[in-house]
Amino acid sequence: MQGVRRVVTRRGRHIRGYFPSKKMAQMVPWESLPERDALLLLELSPGVVAFKAQPEKLPYWDGTAMRVHFPDLWVLLYDEHVLFVELKPASELARPQVKAKYRQIAEQLLAQGLDYRLLTDKEIRQEPLFSNLKQLLYRYNHPASPLPTRNQLVAAFYLTESLPLAQCLERFGPDVTNTLIAQARLYVDLTQPLAPASLVQLPTGECHATIYF
Repeated sequence: MQGVRRVVTRRGRHIRGYFPSKKMAQMVPWESLPERDALLLLELSPGVVAFKAQPEKLPYWDGTAMRVHFPDLWVLLYDEHVLFVELKPASELARPQVKAKYRQIAEQLLAQGLDYRLLTDKEIRQEPLFSNLKQLLYRYNHPASPLPTRNQLVAAFYLTESLPLAQCLERFGPDVTNTLIAQARLYVDLTQPLAPASLVQLPTGECHATIYF
């Protein structure tokens, strides 16, 4: 795409790398640790259909001249809504000049009908969600086998809306249970510490739209 910024260069002191995305069936480049960690949230968010790194340049007026901004991420949601996401360390946004700059960018892009989100490393790494997702990533990429069918899952929840996590672990085993949660075939509130009493449900339409940022 014309105007796309090159990523994962060898110059500079920043840490760079690639995130192996099963959802996108490719290696997704990242240029900062907040960006790398945000890719984990996108990968496991049921409500995220697709994402790209530094997708295109977006023009904006800074009050004196036209500028070009390259957002870190393009995100397509379950409802076909598109987000442009910028990722910054919270310490950097604490500087008034930087904060004002990105507020201006957000206002300009909103005026163009674009949805623009600014996320900090603190928001991305909220606990216990972030640790829960890191633990689930292995089973997302390496699912247990065999997995129960949809009918078998429905039968397990017959006459009940939810089951304790301990009961799911006993019935299906930890590897299968974690695979089902990672694949969003079972839903549990990952923003809370996982415990034997944590309630597990079959996903509803609302659960399918869940995003972890």
